Amino acid sequence: MSNPRDLFLQLLAELLWVERTLQFEVLPKLHQAIESEGLASAVAEHLEQTREHGPRLEQVFRAVDAEPSSNLSPPVEKLAQHHDELAGNFADGRLADVFHAAAAATTEHHELAAYDVLLALGQPIGLSDDARGLLERNRTEEAEALERLETELRRLAGDLRG
Repeated sequence: MSNPRDLFLQLLAELLWVERTLQFEVLPKLHQAIESEGLASAVAEHLEQTREHGPRLEQVFRAVDAEPSSNLSPPVEKLAQHHDELAGNFADGRLADVFHAAAAATTEHHELAAYDVLLALGQPIGLSDDARGLLERNRTEEAEALERLETELRRLAGDLRG
């Protein structure tokens, strides 16, 4: 990479991979594994939002005169692998739901950081207001999902005391 545009496109491609992976693999599987109605609702709602994230990112590619592409995001791939390795080890469904909520929140934190970097790089590459708006909309939805997941995480963890 030799300039901000190269980095922007690399990170945008990784984020597109994340959004597609969440939409088609991770969130549907997670939704099926959850017992808590509140957490399941939060995941289902975010899955609906995530269905729009990929197409918005594809529009951002086109806005910077690039063909949409998707590249593996090693950090998110590792998070998913770690989740899959531990997910079947819980005898208590409530404790498993705490784990699922924590894993989902961790992924949301990563996504928020990625959107923040893309928005910061938008300035030096001359990102249009429309493209910036698409990134900001996705970021806002990720932040709302994180807030809901953290609320559910605290509720579920509090229920473990009883």
